[in-house]
Amino acid sequence: MDKEANREYHRKYRAENIDKIRESQRKYRIKNRVKVNAYACKYASEHREKMDFFSKRHRDNQRKDVISHYGGRCDCCGENRIEFLAIDHIKGNGRKHREKVGPMICRWLIANNYPEGFRILCHNCNSAIGFYGYCPHEVLI
Repeated sequence: MDKEANREYHRKYRAENIDKIRESQRKYRIKNRVKVNAYACKYASEHREKMDFFSKRHRDNQRKDVISHYGGRCDCCGENRIEFLAIDHIKGNGRKHREKVGPMICRWLIANNYPEGFRILCHNCNSAIGFYGYCPHEVLI
C-alpha cells in the first residue's frame, strides 16, 4: 500500500468511526490521567509562547461572541468598536458576581447560555453609570 492510499484509508476510517475513536481516547485519558497531565504540563511549559497565543485568541473570540450576542454596540451611545466595549451587569451587581464567577465572565456567559441581566456599554458609559448613577448621554441639556 503506497503512502497516499494509506493516508486515504485512515481518513476514511476516522470519518466513519469518529465516535468510537473519541470514546477510546476518553478512556485512555481517564486510565492514564497522571501521564497525560504530565505530558500536557511539559508541553505547555516548553511551548509557552504558542500556548499564550492560542489562549489569547480563544479569549478574544469568546469576547467577540458575547458582545455580538448582546447586540454588538453600546446600548447608550451606540459605540461599536470592540476595544471600547464592556459587559455591564444591568442591576449593578457586578462586584458580587465577579467574586462568585471570577475574571472569566465571557466563559461564564457562554456556559450559562447568555442569561438575561447583561448588556453591552462602552467604557465611558459604563464608568459614568458606575460613578454617577447615570450616563451623560441620557441627560438632555
